[in-house]
Amino acid sequence: MTAPPEARREETALPRAAVLAAAAMFGLVTVAMVGKFLHHDYKDAEVWYDVGRRVLEGRSLLRLQHYRYPPTFAVLVAPLCLLPWSAFFFTWYALNVALCAQCVRLTMRLVGSGDPRVLWLPAVMVVSYAVDNLFLGQTNLLMTALLYWTMVELARGREWAAGGPLGASIAMKVFTFPWVAYLVYRGRWRALVSTLAVCAFCLLVLPAPVRGFGRNLYEVKDWGERVVAPYLDRGEAGDWGQHALDFGNQSLQAVLHRLLTRTDASVAARHSDAIYVNVAALTESQVNRVLLVAMALLAVVFMAACGWRRPKDPRQQAVEFGMSAILLMLISAIAWTYFFVMLLLPIAVAVRLVGARYIVPLRTSTRRMLIWALWAQGLAVVSLGSAHARAMGSLCWAAVLLYAALALACREMRRAASAVAAPEISESAAGR
Repeated sequence: MTAPPEARREETALPRAAVLAAAAMFGLVTVAMVGKFLHHDYKDAEVWYDVGRRVLEGRSLLRLQHYRYPPTFAVLVAPLCLLPWSAFFFTWYALNVALCAQCVRLTMRLVGSGDPRVLWLPAVMVVSYAVDNLFLGQTNLLMTALLYWTMVELARGREWAAGGPLGASIAMKVFTFPWVAYLVYRGRWRALVSTLAVCAFCLLVLPAPVRGFGRNLYEVKDWGERVVAPYLDRGEAGDWGQHALDFGNQSLQAVLHRLLTRTDASVAARHSDAIYVNVAALTESQVNRVLLVAMALLAVVFMAACGWRRPKDPRQQAVEFGMSAILLMLISAIAWTYFFVMLLLPIAVAVRLVGARYIVPLRTSTRRMLIWALWAQGLAVVSLGSAHARAMGSLCWAAVLLYAALALACREMRRAASAVAAPEISESAAGR
């Protein structure tokens, strides 16, 4: 049965309208970026330019106040720093806009839907996070694009290729490293080997011709001691100190500390008045035990929902990928607001499941929970204007709800697939 001409016109008009809306929005953002440049509001782009110039001039990268990445990123950004500062600033902005479009394109490949709502509704829900990345000149659009690229390669069965973007992202920003656990869980051994090999190459070999092998190794070790070791040893967010607990950090660790200890969630750079939202006054060690239990529970939910067999249905695999992306933000020591641009895929998956009523049969209660989770994401965006709501973890808890809803959907999809496969196996056995 074909759709009437009116419906077909509407289907083709919506994407065009979405493209025009996106172009208008980025036009306004570009005007704002020009204003920020004229007012010397450079944010993190100035940091990248500084470290790139340091590489070009052979200066040290040790213990810089605002640079907490390995030397790899500084070496990779250095060629752009041959440009004059103004040209670098707007080139970096243009690259981030291109990465934003790439994230949308990769999301659509993973979700596998031509429904226009799966494109524009998730984009609207994360646009504030994307714009935050653009205004700050941050790197999370790059990290998101590389992670989604890894997922696309895994979905295509190209495991050796999948390790490339993931390994490169880890070498530039350790945030994506926990995703290696997913490769282990799914037995993607070739992807795991490829990831570790590419990561080692980018960390230890790629910068060496520029920095020198000994110097690069020393700077990598210093970065590990400064950024990685505090989190692994004590659960601390590197050398961020109190700033890691302010209301902008929406990781589960930061939210639980604000709720369970007497912690001032404000920072002078963000808010002038003290903000206390705690409902208990536990010790640091007690909160860390609660955090470990919460992380273990998230892992158990993932395994219970996804099972031990690799999904054959690409829709179920997209749900798994979406859940794993949410986990990255929840278990990280740092998950600033702009990190949540990575929710693009999980939201798109949820929208796809809600809209595919006859393609993906889900219980009414599960579909309703997905809808509630999407509404929660919208409310989380609204809550960005309230420091107290963010201090209580508005983005964090909305992500937890979306994670739970996707877990329910994944479990139902897996059971439905098993129920279909069982008669086929019985018929095959009877035929023999």
